[in-house]
Amino acid sequence: MASRTFAAFHREEDGAALIEAALILPVLLMIVFGLADLSLYFWQRGLATKAVDLGVRAAIVSDAVAQGPGLTPSESASYWFGMPPGARCFPGGGSAAEPSGAGGCPSFSVTCDLARGCDCPGVSCGFGFSQANLAPILDAMRAVLPRLEPANLRITYSTNGLGYVGRPPPVPVDVTVQIVDLAFDPIFAGLLFAGSLPLGASATLPSEDLVTRR
Repeated sequence: MASRTFAAFHREEDGAALIEAALILPVLLMIVFGLADLSLYFWQRGLATKAVDLGVRAAIVSDAVAQGPGLTPSESASYWFGMPPGARCFPGGGSAAEPSGAGGCPSFSVTCDLARGCDCPGVSCGFGFSQANLAPILDAMRAVLPRLEPANLRITYSTNGLGYVGRPPPVPVDVTVQIVDLAFDPIFAGLLFAGSLPLGASATLPSEDLVTRR
C-alpha cells in the first residue's frame, strides 16, 4: 500500500508549472526590461545625432564661440598678411603668428568647450571663449534634446583651404559640433547593474558667414 502511494506521489505533476514559471519568469522579465532599456538608449542616440545636426547648422551661421583673428571680423584686419582680396585659399597655409607660405591662406584649428575654454592642439592658442555665442547653438540643439547643458558641447573651427581672401568670415573653416560627457542611465537594468551608457555624437559642416542675425 505504501509503495503504491509513493509511486502515485512520484508521478504527480500538480504544481510543476508553477515551479517552472517561478524559475523562468525572472529571466524573462530581465530580457524584456533589458530590451526596453536598449530601445530607449538607441532612441536617445538618435536624438543626440539629430541635435548635433541642428547644432552645426546653427553654428555655421552664428558668431563663433572662439574669439580671435580669423574668426572675429573686428580682430582680423591684418590676418591675411597683405594677400590681395580675392586670392584663392588652399591647404598648407601658415598661422596667425607666421605669414602663410607660398600664397596659402593662414590656417588654424581651435576647439572650445566650457571646461577648458579654447585650445589649439600643439601650439599656443590666442583664442578667447564666448559662452554667450554658445547660447544660440545650444538652443537649437535643445529643441530635440532638452536635457543638454553647455558643458556637454564641444565646438571646433578648423581652416579647410577653401574660399577666398576677404570672404566673410575672414578665414573659411569647417565647424564641428560634438556632444560630450552625456550619458544614458538605464531605467530597468540600472536596478541590477551599476553604470551608464555614453551618448556621443558629432557633425561637421563648412562655415557660412559665422554671423548671428539679430
